[in-house]
Amino acid sequence: SKAEGARIKVLIFPFDMHSKDDISGLRKEVMEALASSLYNAGVDIAGVEKIKELVLEKGVENFDEEAAFRINEEVESDFALLGSISKLGRTMEVNIRVLDMKERRLVTFLSRTAASGAELVEKVRSSAPALYKRLVSALKARPAVKEGVISSVKIEGNRRVDSEAILSKLLSRPGEPFSPDSVKEDIRSIYAMGYFEDVTVDLTDTVSGKELAFRVREKSFIKSIELSGNDTLSDEKILEVLTVKENTVLDMAVVKENAEKIKELYEQEGFYLAEVTPEVSSDGTEASVTYRIEEGERVRVKRITIIGNEVFSDKELKKLMNTREAWFLSFITGSGKFNEFIFQNDLALIMSHYFDNGYIGVDITDHRVLLSEDKRWFYITIALKEGEQFRIGGVDIRGELLLPREELLARLGVKSGEIFNRSKLTRGIDAINALYGDQGYANAEITPSTRVDREKRTIDLTIDIKKNELVYIERIDITGNVRTRDKVIRRELEVREGDLYSATGLKRSRNNLRRLGYFEDVKITETRGTARDKLKIDIEVAERPTGAISAGMGYSSVDKLIGTASISQSNLMGTGIKLDLSGTISASSSRYILGFTEPWLFDRPISAGFDLFNIGREYPDFTMDKKGFALRSGFPIYKRTTYGYLTYRFEEVEVTDVSDAATEFIKAQEGSTTISSIRGLVRRDTRDDAFFPTEGSVMSVSAEFSGGFLGGSSNFVKTEADAVKFFALPYDTVFSVRGSVGYIASFAGKEVPIFEKYFLGGINSLRGFQTREVGPRDPVTKEFIGGETMFVSNFEFIFPLLSANQFKGVLFFDAGNAYDGPIDFKDLRYGAGLGIRWFSPLGPLRLEWGYNLNRREDEKQSQWEFAVGTVF
Repeated sequence: SKAEGARIKVLIFPFDMHSKDDISGLRKEVMEALASSLYNAGVDIAGVEKIKELVLEKGVENFDEEAAFRINEEVESDFALLGSISKLGRTMEVNIRVLDMKERRLVTFLSRTAASGAELVEKVRSSAPALYKRLVSALKARPAVKEGVISSVKIEGNRRVDSEAILSKLLSRPGEPFSPDSVKEDIRSIYAMGYFEDVTVDLTDTVSGKELAFRVREKSFIKSIELSGNDTLSDEKILEVLTVKENTVLDMAVVKENAEKIKELYEQEGFYLAEVTPEVSSDGTEASVTYRIEEGERVRVKRITIIGNEVFSDKELKKLMNTREAWFLSFITGSGKFNEFIFQNDLALIMSHYFDNGYIGVDITDHRVLLSEDKRWFYITIALKEGEQFRIGGVDIRGELLLPREELLARLGVKSGEIFNRSKLTRGIDAINALYGDQGYANAEITPSTRVDREKRTIDLTIDIKKNELVYIERIDITGNVRTRDKVIRRELEVREGDLYSATGLKRSRNNLRRLGYFEDVKITETRGTARDKLKIDIEVAERPTGAISAGMGYSSVDKLIGTASISQSNLMGTGIKLDLSGTISASSSRYILGFTEPWLFDRPISAGFDLFNIGREYPDFTMDKKGFALRSGFPIYKRTTYGYLTYRFEEVEVTDVSDAATEFIKAQEGSTTISSIRGLVRRDTRDDAFFPTEGSVMSVSAEFSGGFLGGSSNFVKTEADAVKFFALPYDTVFSVRGSVGYIASFAGKEVPIFEKYFLGGINSLRGFQTREVGPRDPVTKEFIGGETMFVSNFEFIFPLLSANQFKGVLFFDAGNAYDGPIDFKDLRYGAGLGIRWFSPLGPLRLEWGYNLNRREDEKQSQWEFAVGTVF
């Protein structure tokens, strides 16, 4: 054995390199760090000149174990170090094998990884003392061994990760032949688990065989993530973009990537000078990650300069852009922000505007975004070349025509002599495409070709049509419906498996599903089936809550504070059955209703249902109680958009406690009254969504007949009409117009009951007015006695606030009144205001403030109203 205190001699061979980059410099630094550190620990580096001779003079590049043993015959060292250095992406790795030259065996492995070259060099340098101790131990014990067999494998240093979980990843197992390659692969497998930042292997020869000890150092778990310095952006907004999470393994590369994500988020908000520095503190087990943010000044767009525009003014072109110049109200409007993606889209919008006005040669020759010297402002310059305006010359359609050429030209919608408009042409081609799609030609090719005459400045258009084969729907797959049954969805579809393809049928199917109110979103995609003439339809739905506990509050001079509540399920057990139980209670009224509706009776598009109700109310001069029931039925009239409904209603109304000061009209109502009526209604609904429509309309006309041959003590006829139309506008905004009229008249010498008359005011008719306090009054008592005619119109502008959560803002204007005679448009009451709407977990929520625009002496100037579960 080696004499006590003698220095150990070690051969260090050039490490193999594995990288697509040149890492020879890094290899040199690592080997020099290793050699100097071992020398300081008590090791003499042997064979330096011999190895240099082999590398420089003989060109030897790779050294293996056999080469090491041959060279050692000349040098006579105690140990030899062979290894490799690798770079994969941003990860650096060094693997070192230590050979006992006398025993001709592997002593130990050393493996280190790092995210940078400097870190790798430092890890190798700090490993030298432990490596030296291992060499000393190997010199002291060289027992007779059972060659080539692993006697034991153990894991050391693990605290959270179970040893069995690690051992299951290893190739090296007790009783198996020892293999250096297997050990090397084992190290990689342990690293691949993602829980360890360092893995080393000790190899000990014993009488029973080779003992392998894998020593691991676990990565820290992230205990907390903190933000510092973010004054403008909230913690919640920043944390939303982070992929690093609490209670996950610390990965410095991911931590740094998330710092860049925060910086990108700030850039989207205009903070292009923001700096984000990640800091990590760890006790070896748990780590805290802190992102220190220096927001800097917000960089805004100071000026947009457009060069080369003569046809359209700067104002017109800037109006097309979403990127706007900053002004003194930018803190409210948000103008002045710069976003590269939005800016590139702005350039496309300018180009499209020119294309739609006949300037087909337009070109943006240059665009620049410059930062001011004080780094507070962006200056944008857009240079363009307009070219000349072109008109449409000849227009022709040829090929396989389904309709006469003149009809197809009419659908195309472009005419000879008009200014060329690319968007209009695209819409026309889409219309023809939809026509062919509705006839089953899903793969129809509608190809426009143009011939430009630059001298006449005209464009001749030719549309070539190739039908291709008829396409049939092979299969319809539905996904996303956790609660709603497949048949509830399929019965709303206007296409079936085996049908010819229909583009319009698919669009109507989507609108049918959205009008149900069961789904937040409905996506329909088409993929090719098993053959070219077959198509597969995928319908993906995102369900919304259909059960609701609804509540509402209001106030009137009659009822004071009003509270409403209901429990409803519009998709009971996923069957589409609707069940409602609602109640309203106040200091002077109560209202209870139970409703049940089966929308598809016996699996046919016929609805049936009933209502049970009990309503009571105390007025200043009398008390009214109503009890009764209603039987309802509905049936389709035209496709899935127009339905007819019949309702039979029977109720008993009792008026009691009539005051001596009441009007003669009210005194005449005292006693018991029965109503037996039948009501017919026709309703057409083409909306694209039940709660937040963007297009379509709802129109209804109804007539109710009470008394006569139906019995009962009240004889009247009530007719009503209601219509609302929705218009989609830019930026996801919607404008809607609604109008309602109603008329009630008695017959057979009887008065119209007060409880059947029209009382307007409140969140569902005229906002800004108290509930049921718009209409005719008794001239003496000033009580509201209701109208026999009514008119209401509502205008709304709806805009997104938080689109992802269906959170909307609304501006409105209402006009209307109730009359005891004909409708008088000169006597209208007006209200306007604003509000918010949100599809909350409790159902559609409305909070609206209305302002009385023609306030009378005994009326309030404005009114707040709140409701959940009500759709206006």
